Amino acid sequence: MLAQIVLTPTESKKLIAKAVAKLDVVRQAAAEGLIVLHPSSSTYFIIEELTGAKPKTNHWVCGVVTPRGMCVEMAMALGGHTPQSTEFDPGKLGGLWAIKKGKVIAENTTSGLMEQMTSNDVYIKGVNALDAQGNVGILCGERGGLGVILSAWKKRKFSLIFPAGLEKLIPIPVRQAAMEAKQAKYEYGMGLPAGLFAYPAGKSVTEIDAVKILSGAAAIPIASGGLGGAEGATTLIIKGTKEQVTEAIKFIEQSKGAKLPALRLTNCSSCPVPHCRFPVGDKHWV
Repeated sequence: MLAQIVLTPTESKKLIAKAVAKLDVVRQAAAEGLIVLHPSSSTYFIIEELTGAKPKTNHWVCGVVTPRGMCVEMAMALGGHTPQSTEFDPGKLGGLWAIKKGKVIAENTTSGLMEQMTSNDVYIKGVNALDAQGNVGILCGERGGLGVILSAWKKRKFSLIFPAGLEKLIPIPVRQAAMEAKQAKYEYGMGLPAGLFAYPAGKSVTEIDAVKILSGAAAIPIASGGLGGAEGATTLIIKGTKEQVTEAIKFIEQSKGAKLPALRLTNCSSCPVPHCRFPVGDKHWV
């Protein structure tokens, strides 16, 4: 049986979240151990799938790519969850979501959570780049918590899972792109200067993987893009037995119409983030 489906980027995030929540390592960690999630448009839906409720925090995303450039969500910036100076200890950053033995826990620093992680636990993070081999890259600003998390992973070897919609696909290897993104050398930047870090390990989960995990069917991308709200959309062919394709369509239809909360950004002229390089003033798109 063949079926053709269209998913907007947000709908893809919802479908991928359903698949991530079904992974054995995630289900086990959610029930018996610890899952730490970096707030993002991808992990927002994963929290909902695992707990049955939307995240209760005032923030739902950290760094974002917006039409005016790289930015930070208002609640993260004003809530002290972003570095306010070059002397800031990234281990003291808060804002991460966590599920411990089935319950959402809050008010934890990055270091505090990483110290609790074991090899049976899971860290989940959305990504900014995906290549054809499934490697992922993450945009990183100045003095974020990435180093703290990587250091903990090297010691404890917990699982790394990266929900990655096909909208994030780039036409060159992630490692090659990361070598070019030398944020310290940028002489111009639309917003926060960001480098690209190529993660050395972990499992990426795309729409293709999600369909396979949820139904056993195969998903083949045949087109990208659209109009009228379908910008960035992915068109897929779903292929398999009638039972597999029918099951895939069930989860896909459950994901249709998915919405994210409104994005709140600070005014460029009064933003508290010290290392933003946006040339504010006479730019017509700000």
